[in-house]
Amino acid sequence: MRVHEGGEDSSYLVLVSPNGETRAVELDRVEGAGISWTENGITTSDRSHDYVIDESGLTANERTSGGNELETQHEWYRVPVGAGTLVGFSPEDGSEDPFVTYIDGDSGKVTTRVSPYGKTSTAAVCGERVFSSGRGTSTKAYEDDSGSIPESQLDLAALTSAYPHDGTDILSTLEPSSFPGTTSPCVDGIVYEGWENDDDQHFVRVWNTAMGTPAAKTAVDHEIVYPEDDSSRIGGPIRMTVSDDRLLWVVDNTMWSATLPTRAAEPIRAREVGYLEGYVGLDAEALTYASSAVYTVAEDSELHERKWSKSRHRDRVWTELTELSLVRTDLATWKSSVALEVDLKDIDFPTKDVQITALAINPEWLSENGE
Repeated sequence: MRVHEGGEDSSYLVLVSPNGETRAVELDRVEGAGISWTENGITTSDRSHDYVIDESGLTANERTSGGNELETQHEWYRVPVGAGTLVGFSPEDGSEDPFVTYIDGDSGKVTTRVSPYGKTSTAAVCGERVFSSGRGTSTKAYEDDSGSIPESQLDLAALTSAYPHDGTDILSTLEPSSFPGTTSPCVDGIVYEGWENDDDQHFVRVWNTAMGTPAAKTAVDHEIVYPEDDSSRIGGPIRMTVSDDRLLWVVDNTMWSATLPTRAAEPIRAREVGYLEGYVGLDAEALTYASSAVYTVAEDSELHERKWSKSRHRDRVWTELTELSLVRTDLATWKSSVALEVDLKDIDFPTKDVQITALAINPEWLSENGE
C-alpha cells in the first residue's frame, strides 16, 4: 500500500505479509503514485527515484535522461507491459516536458526518456503493445509511430501505440483526464475507456486497435444512461474492467455494469452492482481487480457488515487508523469478506490523519487463494 499522512510531503510504501505484519519505507509523496506487482517484483516511484523490490531487496534507481536528473510531481499511469512496467510522469517544473519510464522486469534496467507522451488520459495494454488515447472534438486515426503526431493535432482525440522495450518515446499526450492513474481494459483488440464531458455526462469510448481501421471507426462513443432515480454520482467513470462479457466501472464508491457496447454509437444502460466498502472515492489506485473479485482497503474490519448510508460513509474523515483490513468483493455474487487483517501494533508508519492512496496484491498470493 501507499499510505499518505495529511499535510506532509512524504508517503509510505507499506508491505503487508499474509499474517498481517507490516514493514514500511518512507518515500517522497507524488500525486497519483501507484504500485505495480508482477511476478518480477514490485515497482513504485517518488519524486526522483523509481524503486524495484524483488528477491534481492530494494533498489532505488535515480531517474535520469541524457545525464540530467528528472523529478516528477504527478504520476499519470503505471501499467504492466510484457515483463516490465511502463510509467508516465509530469515534471516537477511545469515548464519542462513530461517523460516516460520503462522498468524491465527481467534485467531490472530502468530507461527514462523525456517525451511529450508521458502525460495522457489513459493507458491500455494489448499483448505487449501499449496504447494511449486523448480527448478532443474530432478523432484522429491510428498512428503506428507515436512521434509522428504533429503538435498542431495534439488537441484531437487519437489512438497511438508503440513497443516500449527499446526505450524510445512511447505514448501520446493529449488532453489529460480529470482522473489520473487510469488504465483501460483491452479485450480482443478493443480498448474500453470511460470519460466524462464538461456537462457531467458519462461515456465509454470504444477503440478499435486493428491496423488499417478507418479514422471514422477508430473510436466510437457510447453515452452511459444511469437509472433516473440515481443522483448520487460524484466524478466520472474510473477503473473499467471486463468480467463475464460485462463492462464494470466505479463512480465514487459505487460499482456499475453494462453489457459490452456494440460498434454502433448507441447508449448503454448502467445497472448498479453494489457499494464498495473501503477508501475508494476518487482515489482509483486504492482498488485492484483479480480475475473474479475486486479488492479494497477498509479502515474498519467490520465496515462491510454495517448498514452505513452512502452519504454518511462519504463524509467520514479519518482521524486515527485503529483497524485496517483488505476486503474482497466477489464480482459475481457481490458478497464481501475480509481477506486479510492488518496488525497495527508496533508499526513503523503513521496512523493519524492518513489515507490509503494505492494498493497492489502479490499475484502468487492471489493464485494461492483461487484468483
